[in-house]
Amino acid sequence: MSSSETLPNRLSLPENLTVRSAGDVKDQILLSLAGHPSTELDISDGATVDLSFVQTVEAARLHADHSGKHLSLSRGADGALLGVLDRGGFMEGMSADDKQFWLHQGETQ
Repeated sequence: MSSSETLPNRLSLPENLTVRSAGDVKDQILLSLAGHPSTELDISDGATVDLSFVQTVEAARLHADHSGKHLSLSRGADGALLGVLDRGGFMEGMSADDKQFWLHQGETQ
């Protein structure tokens, strides 16, 4: 297996990760998952994020799981994304898998 086969496809997401761009973001993620065994979402420091993005990513995680694919974040949630996770109640009772995915906390799987 070559090193390019083991590296995830890095998908740089747009600055606007809100309900206005949810359809486009969903399409970008699904296209990447369809063409690659592993996709890593790159969220810029200045991205505007709302709850629709978290919902889109959660749906994409389920899709990836059911398709035998892998979805990850390039780094743990911080800034606006961390705020949305907190305000949305996602931080309370977060499973180990969710902590690893969203926060990069705990053991990798």
